[in-house]
Amino acid sequence: MPVKSDQLTKIWNMVLGTLETTIQDRALYANFLVPSYLYSLEGGKAIVVTDSEISQKILSQDYSAVIGAALKKATQSDYSLSIISQDDMKKSKTSDQIGLRPTESRSFFASSYLKPEYTFENFVVGKSNKNAFQAAVYVTKHQGEMNPLFIYSKSGLGKTHLLHAIGNAVKASNPALKVLYITSDDFTDEFIKFVKGDSDKESLKDFFRSIDFLLIDDIQFLAGKPSTGTMFFNIFNMLVSQKKQIVITSDHSPSQLEGLEDRLVSRFSQGLSVSIEKPEKKTLIEILKTKIKADGFDPTLFDEDALEYIAENNSKNIRVLEGALNRILFFNVSSGNTDRITLELVKLAFADDAEHNKKPGQLTADIIIEEVAKYYNLTESQIMSKVRTMQISLARAIAMYLTRNLMNMSYAQIGKTFGGKDHTTVLAACEKVDNLAKNDDNMKKALKTLESQLKA
Repeated sequence: MPVKSDQLTKIWNMVLGTLETTIQDRALYANFLVPSYLYSLEGGKAIVVTDSEISQKILSQDYSAVIGAALKKATQSDYSLSIISQDDMKKSKTSDQIGLRPTESRSFFASSYLKPEYTFENFVVGKSNKNAFQAAVYVTKHQGEMNPLFIYSKSGLGKTHLLHAIGNAVKASNPALKVLYITSDDFTDEFIKFVKGDSDKESLKDFFRSIDFLLIDDIQFLAGKPSTGTMFFNIFNMLVSQKKQIVITSDHSPSQLEGLEDRLVSRFSQGLSVSIEKPEKKTLIEILKTKIKADGFDPTLFDEDALEYIAENNSKNIRVLEGALNRILFFNVSSGNTDRITLELVKLAFADDAEHNKKPGQLTADIIIEEVAKYYNLTESQIMSKVRTMQISLARAIAMYLTRNLMNMSYAQIGKTFGGKDHTTVLAACEKVDNLAKNDDNMKKALKTLESQLKA
């Protein structure tokens, strides 16, 4: 009988616990074993998936026996162990090649799978993502009531994590439900194969009739593909009418999407749209601690000022934060440090990095946009959007004005920063704010406060 995804995660954590005490090479444990996961246990066969081909080769050649022994200790059973990379899984053409459960066998999207390491339990919730997290949890328990759930943010802020967490939570609570995670590129590729007749003769729409939860990532990449968009439009309507659940992610809100049919954008807007903003420092530090634990280290080994420095200087998104952490851990091991990870050591790790050696308080357009958004109780996404309501339009103009005055950027550069706007639009916005500042006390106060905060 197939083992459920939540049980697989628990078993793999037990395996890691054993390996942590038996493998002396801490760097290998943190960078090769921890990122891997147990994909399936079925028919006497265990499949472990690594995050790279290099990891797959090293673990297969040198550590297969010790992993097998740890797995036997955790399960009290003998399994034939296969170690494959994520790329191997994606390239596989049939479900049999990667040990998919017979009930999951399918003619379309054969290489699609949920990542069991992405769960609600290890998603760090803060002010910046609380609404998206709560909405994601809600749809797992109320299928079809909120269609679609549309989550949008800049890259690297946790959208994909939430999609997989939804899928894993649904499968854990009701294994009979069929969950499909795909990207818009996956959908496009499958649609093209279907049109060319390279896929199974089963109708693509008929296949989607069996799906209970459709989780589709990066919907913006359907732009400029009218035929693919039409097929998705029909599938979308069919699933909604059947009370199935659709969750979509994008780098823009529905109103900002370009290159898609209006009727499709309209459908995206009919459910609940929630944004994920750039995490505040407190959330970044908690995410950092979670990543440290996942890498097999104790967060208390890091001095608090070291954690704050890492968070403050790598706040663009979670991927940047994770990359910085990996760099520090590698530097820590290579330097032979066996003591605490201090602020001085962290700075040494970035000694040759210009981005981390910039002057304190150095402004960027992103910082200005963030501060203006906070001042007017808006989101950064709203300021960057095309919405022209009075408050949002004024806040956008102020952000452009401050970017011009405090950073001395050209109107063309500012236009590019604000989503490709024409330089004349930026000029008009700056002139509008300048004129208001001469006669409007509220504008004078706003500019004075914002400039003070940005120069601090």
